[in-house]
Amino acid sequence: MKSFNWITDSIAQGSYPGLRSAREEFLHADILVLCAEEHQAKGLKAPPGKTIIRLGFDDDIYRPIPPEAGQIFHAHAKQLGQAALLGRKIMITCAMGLNRSGLITALTLMHGYRMRPADAIKLIRARRSSDCLCNPMFEQWLLNQAR
Repeated sequence: MKSFNWITDSIAQGSYPGLRSAREEFLHADILVLCAEEHQAKGLKAPPGKTIIRLGFDDDIYRPIPPEAGQIFHAHAKQLGQAALLGRKIMITCAMGLNRSGLITALTLMHGYRMRPADAIKLIRARRSSDCLCNPMFEQWLLNQAR
């Protein structure tokens, strides 16, 4: 699997780039979103005109997403969706580029492109990997956001 895949022209999803290559990710992206709790690249500074968003959270298949975390995810996804519509390039990452990045990518598609959750999940799986959002808690949480 590639380190990242473009889901739309403005939104890419991928695995954690590591400190050295994270600097290189800014060649592809204006905004780098780090979702893996264990990979926050604390020493990494964004180049001028670029942004790093650190949303570190875990990928526990047995723990539901707390409501306060969901509110934070939605708030960031709204901003990311607006940025994508303005043509800013966004790279959303986590450890393997499947679940945590998939959750934030799906929310970004839902807010920015007004996609239904099932359509966002389907697009991510088609463009990144069929293994994306295999965390049942994440997939169900996303599907419940349509209500």
